[in-house]
Amino acid sequence: MQNMTFGRRPYWIFVAALIVLKFGVVITIMVAPQALDILRHVDTAIIVALALVVGGRFADIGWPRWLGAILVFVIAFVVPIALVLASPTTLPVDASNPLDALPNLAWVGTVMLMILLIVAGIKTSASASGLDQGIGGKPAERGERKEPTFP
Repeated sequence: MQNMTFGRRPYWIFVAALIVLKFGVVITIMVAPQALDILRHVDTAIIVALALVVGGRFADIGWPRWLGAILVFVIAFVVPIALVLASPTTLPVDASNPLDALPNLAWVGTVMLMILLIVAGIKTSASASGLDQGIGGKPAERGERKEPTFP
């Protein structure tokens, strides 16, 4: 995991594949709500994979890997829970579709995640930036990066 970094092209390929998979899961839940028991685990796995990909991209940019993963988890889990708790309306008790229980501002988390994905995708890699072209500083090599280690 320490050397897992993603350049722009692999990053966008992985992100596109995970978004298509997530979209398919949401459509399947809308069409067949009884599949929620199985698909909620697939949805969680997609978020974990997205956190790993964004963390790898952050490491390639030169930012802390853990920051990318934490931001994805906060946006994917904490923001929707906060929106549900802050929603002034009560949740429907007998909703036939679980997506009907979402508050009106549920799109906020999706927009925040898209902004994070775009920012991570448009930044130039640390090794390909102006640092290695004599502009100043020195290039960030994979072995020279200082990332926190936990016991």
